[in-house]
Amino acid sequence: MTVRTARNLLRCVSLRRAWNLLRVFASFQLSARSGRSIVWGLPYTLTVEPTNRCNLSCPECPSGNGEMVRPLGSMPLPFFERIIDELRGETFYLQLFFQGEPFINKQLVAMVETARKRRMYTAISTNAHFLTRSASEALLDAGLDRLIVSIDGMSEETYQEYRVGGTLARVVEALGTLREARNGHPHGARMEVVLQFLVTRQNEGEIPALRALAREHGASVALKTIQVYSLESAERFLPADEKYRRYTIENGQLRPKSALANRCVRLWERSVITWDGTIVPCCFDKNAEYPLGSLADGSFTDAWKAPAYESFRARILSDRRGVPMCTNCTEGLKVYR
Repeated sequence: MTVRTARNLLRCVSLRRAWNLLRVFASFQLSARSGRSIVWGLPYTLTVEPTNRCNLSCPECPSGNGEMVRPLGSMPLPFFERIIDELRGETFYLQLFFQGEPFINKQLVAMVETARKRRMYTAISTNAHFLTRSASEALLDAGLDRLIVSIDGMSEETYQEYRVGGTLARVVEALGTLREARNGHPHGARMEVVLQFLVTRQNEGEIPALRALAREHGASVALKTIQVYSLESAERFLPADEKYRRYTIENGQLRPKSALANRCVRLWERSVITWDGTIVPCCFDKNAEYPLGSLADGSFTDAWKAPAYESFRARILSDRRGVPMCTNCTEGLKVYR
């Protein structure tokens, strides 16, 4: 965590939120030790999906490769406001991204404004193809805390190997535009910009160039292991450097490096809400295969402690390896910066 991140988070602290945070961690520790689901408090981190539509066709992403089986759409602003107003007392970290490109939802800036008025730390992840000067200034005016820019190659050839349909030149142009907007804005120093890099076989030699670009634009770097779904994709994309691999390949099978113990703090500290109000366990449930409730039918608080959520937590505490999506989990893996 950077000093800037810590400072921005501290602005969001209240006694009620701090008490909720302590209750969440205490109940998770008791659950992990007892093997029985005990839930106190509400999630302090929330992921809300503005849209699951995308302008790119990344080969390992359901939004881009045509494997998204749930309906496509965008969350209406009044629906978002209802969610935030229910959880504003406990939740203080908001991620406005899941699947899709957030800027496709025309209400994205208004969503940031809504969250900031309720003193929530807000973050967006984008491929930057819609990051114009006006969009940059609007995000600064709205008080966005963290902007993650996905940039998975430092040449057009390597970038377009994964970010199909996009161009590196457009991303670099957007970074320059954003830097100029930040330099001329009274809140420019508050926004943290992160260049996120999926390390692949094609781009692993370009990390020094990425770091140089980040320095030029006043950004930090986050190196991320790539998620794949088949041995064929693994052979195409997994980098040669083992430290950047999420998996090992044994007897022709992909195996995650993470230990997959029968526990997962994510089911106590956070939740994910899709554009249509479906509640899912975490960001690895991209196609909402494990729905735990719907905000179209009721409140989040009711769903959080309802039988569906409790049953899923109990399943994780007894047989996490038996949940297929968990085999792609990065919990326990090192994050490189």
